[in-house]
Amino acid sequence: MNSVGLYLWRLTLGNPMAVRVVHNGSRRMRDLWVRMGYLGAMIVLVLIGLLLAGGIGGSVSLGELAKNGTQVFTYVARGQVILVCLLAPLFMASAIAAEQQGKTFDILLTTPLSNLQIVLGSLGGRLFFILALLLSGLPLFSVLLIFGGVPVSSVFLAFATAAFTALFVGSIAVAMSVLRIGGRKAIFGFVIGVIAFLVAAYALDRVVVRHLFMPGYTTWLTPLHPMLVLESAIQRANYQPVPESVVTAYPWPIRLYLTRPFTAFGLLSVGGSFALMLASALIVRGVGQGESRVMKFLRTVFRLPDPGERTRPPRPVTGSNPIAWRESHTRGNAATAVLTRWGFALGTVLLGVGFTLAYHVNALPALGSTAADTYRAGLTTLLLIEVTVILLVAMYMSAGCVSREREDGTLDIFLTTPMTPRLYIWGKLRGLVQFLSLLIAVPVVTLAVAALYALLGRFLNWPGAMVSETFVGSAGTSSTRDVPLIFPEAPLLLLVMLVPFVALVVAVGMNFSLKSKGVLGAVIASVAVIGSIALVLGLCGFAMGTNVPYLGPVVNAFSPATNILLLVDPWQADYFGKYVGPSRVSMGVGAVFAAVVYALIVYALIAGMGKGFDHTVRKLAGTG
Repeated sequence: MNSVGLYLWRLTLGNPMAVRVVHNGSRRMRDLWVRMGYLGAMIVLVLIGLLLAGGIGGSVSLGELAKNGTQVFTYVARGQVILVCLLAPLFMASAIAAEQQGKTFDILLTTPLSNLQIVLGSLGGRLFFILALLLSGLPLFSVLLIFGGVPVSSVFLAFATAAFTALFVGSIAVAMSVLRIGGRKAIFGFVIGVIAFLVAAYALDRVVVRHLFMPGYTTWLTPLHPMLVLESAIQRANYQPVPESVVTAYPWPIRLYLTRPFTAFGLLSVGGSFALMLASALIVRGVGQGESRVMKFLRTVFRLPDPGERTRPPRPVTGSNPIAWRESHTRGNAATAVLTRWGFALGTVLLGVGFTLAYHVNALPALGSTAADTYRAGLTTLLLIEVTVILLVAMYMSAGCVSREREDGTLDIFLTTPMTPRLYIWGKLRGLVQFLSLLIAVPVVTLAVAALYALLGRFLNWPGAMVSETFVGSAGTSSTRDVPLIFPEAPLLLLVMLVPFVALVVAVGMNFSLKSKGVLGAVIASVAVIGSIALVLGLCGFAMGTNVPYLGPVVNAFSPATNILLLVDPWQADYFGKYVGPSRVSMGVGAVFAAVVYALIVYALIAGMGKGFDHTVRKLAGTG
């Protein structure tokens, strides 16, 4: 082997750092359980896809299965991309946190390893496990091929899309870790940003963009979103790439971008990953040597305090529970965290206000039958994005609240104080929910703006406050009457069920955080449990909420996503027009009932954690 080949071998497959990561990770039972959990989630997605497509039943023929094969394949491929976006940065975060805790990263900088070997080894060693997860799902896609309806090329395209997504997401996570940008908190914030981008961009393209430009064709957002790329490749009948004849006047990069979404997505992923890795390799050792000369100069000129010095005076602890005060007052005090939190809150609320004003002045296009349909669709999308961000933040914060203190040793200090396990656990729960109160208020205020507009409009005779809806009576006759754009009780019902649901998410994350040694295990378990609960309740709630009178709104209230759909547009349920009064009462009863049930579950979880707290802590510490 010549010198160039030997260099490339040591840089890629023979990279000592990558070999170490793969060798050590392949022997951990935790990673085995993660792979089994991923495969189990993919199997559940296949079964759910078959159920939704009508592919399970005694009277289903192979021809019907072939017709529904594309739909099932779409569900599974999208689920694969979402799982990759969740797991890729989490794998990186865990390994990087272990390196920083053991100071192994600083040791790597003293070895003969080159900068590229360190960076590519960090990426390749951990990316190996993500690619192994993708390959473990290949037999499931092979089963779908038996039913027909899905070409083999679509399977490879779905795997390539997921692999490109993992490469780009993992590259960003590794770059953040190598550059020491925020550590694990920044990685978890990045995960939340990834999910928020996936939801927001997909909803924006689906609800607005594709209707404004060329209906039925891909848009400027398509090559930037993996699920839109999949949709353009699988469902070409309804979402096909822009024809070459339409963009002949554009330069060739723009033509490639618009007419070949998958190729553009792959080039952007690989190019972005290469740029991130190259930038990280150029400055990795400079970051490892401490604060740069530029930062020292700026600190001297502007007389900024040394980050290692304690410049803030101690603050008095208020309230009866010091743990609750600590969680609610000391989290997120950094300037970036405060700006992010308040920026998200003010930005989304102002967006909702601006959207309402645009509807009031008839500036919204009629994507549906009326402008009210456009307004409701946009409001629903905004509320879903806000609730998704809230639940992700609650999940990641609670999943690391105990395991993080176990890792840095502060839990041992707490155990030496007179503080009881009950005080500690209830303080954690109350403090985290109180810290999240600002975010919880965001969707409630957004929906309250719409409800207030509808309420004031009824007295001021605004034309958009009341909309015409057509109802079908029991005898088959149809009638049209004016109804409020949004019911005035909708924000209150959302608040009643959202607070206990967020408390449930926090309690589940705390439970796994207490029983897990590391943050990664707690986060993955919390995502699996909360995701399963939301998926099952969402499917059952939406089906019953739109078809079953009286009981449907009660079951629908247990899922925040489907509850938002019914609160914003209850007229999509066929029965609502026939029983307006009883249906509104059912929605209120459902919100209260869901709140009571979730509160009882939270109390049971917290009480169970308090009883087994000492045993669990000692067991994980190796002394029990």
